[in-house]
Amino acid sequence: MCGITGIFSLDKNIFDELFESLYHLQHRGQDSYGIAVIKDIEKSKKIDIPKNRIEIVKNKGLLLNREITPVKGNIGIGHVRYPTNGQNTIEEAQPFIKKGFYHNIILVHNGQVWKTKNLIDYFRKNRIFHNTKTDSHLILNLLSFELNKYKKLDNSIICEIIRHIMVVMEGSFSCICIIQNYGLIVFKDIKGIRPLILGIKNKRYLISSESVSLTSLDYKIIKDVYNDILIFKKNELGYCCYRNDLKYFSPCIFEWIYLAREESVICNVPVYLARMKMGESLANKIKNEIDISNIDYIIPVPETSKPATLSISKILGIPYVEAIVKNRYINRTFIMDTQNKRKKNIKRKLNVVKNLIENMNIIIVDDSIVRGNTIKHIIQLLKKNGVKKIYVVSCSPKILFENRYGIDIPHREELISYNKTIKEMENYYGVEKILFHDLEKIISSIREFNPKIKNFETSIFIGETPKFP
Repeated sequence: MCGITGIFSLDKNIFDELFESLYHLQHRGQDSYGIAVIKDIEKSKKIDIPKNRIEIVKNKGLLLNREITPVKGNIGIGHVRYPTNGQNTIEEAQPFIKKGFYHNIILVHNGQVWKTKNLIDYFRKNRIFHNTKTDSHLILNLLSFELNKYKKLDNSIICEIIRHIMVVMEGSFSCICIIQNYGLIVFKDIKGIRPLILGIKNKRYLISSESVSLTSLDYKIIKDVYNDILIFKKNELGYCCYRNDLKYFSPCIFEWIYLAREESVICNVPVYLARMKMGESLANKIKNEIDISNIDYIIPVPETSKPATLSISKILGIPYVEAIVKNRYINRTFIMDTQNKRKKNIKRKLNVVKNLIENMNIIIVDDSIVRGNTIKHIIQLLKKNGVKKIYVVSCSPKILFENRYGIDIPHREELISYNKTIKEMENYYGVEKILFHDLEKIISSIREFNPKIKNFETSIFIGETPKFP
């Protein structure tokens, strides 16, 4: 769940907007960031070939923690990272550059590519380097190998290469890539699992992981990138879009449950409204399974669960109270790279308002229960501050399986729902009841806004789904 962005323009002052668009994706990655810009195009005096300079800035940490000197250029890409594999070092920070005999490329990637036997055999057969530090290098090296078979490129060659990559590689990849002296290309895996969206302003194009990155800069939304290929050719206004069969399209459902910012719209589905709709169906489940006659308050675990909690409060007629308070200076703990960091920062991140909750019976609503660190800390705080009865409601179904598509859920053994039954979890936390949402109700909530989405990536709930033929 990294964040990626890219700008293509005919003018050379894109840096500020590139930086701002990336800043609005900071929630998708906090460990490192990087920006690459193609500087002014010049003519070499010795040979008549366009020559650009590639400027890359990378750092660990958050974007606003460092001063960045603007770089003039008309094409740029950016990345914020949290690692699902590899190490958390500056060497793993993107964008990545690969020099080739004919073509240099710079790439940013969101997702996770699998090192399958078929892929490694293909790399070995073609003598492509594959002992890489991150899975993003696998895409980079394969793309460079295929592109550099050709001295001159055109759109049809590039499309043929990317469609070949879609077949050879398994997993998820949303990629924005600069081909030096050619232009910008955007492509995804055949299922289009991780989001990308395209916008325009004053003949300048912006591609980003979420719409909030575009609308905050007053870009007009053109389209979601499903499993398409987009090509923006150097010195040409506009772009070419090459479509793939939408029957394979399966966006990640966890984007609507937790990952995306609530202002974003993904595949024409407003994230905030989808979460409110999920809350409506969850309220009906609470009615059937919890005696609400003695409940004093409905309380969200900040921030993602707030829209669903508002719906639950309205339907059940129980007051909504923000009695769990988040420290605004602590980052997302879910996307921290170690268990020690997560636990340490959870204690810094959340506290409660004792005067509101003392001697009360409450329902707390969380967006999901993954490892169980956050909910354990909250329950301990609530009990310490005099709450009588606690009911826990999750906006997500039980998370039972590891994720292999770019979310940091690498081992089933870390999952609280994998290790324990619901009754065991209730005893472990010392609460009256734990209630999980139903997957089919979540799917219905999203489809209410866009019934054209036929498939979703739901493997963390149901296990790995069968491969498409």
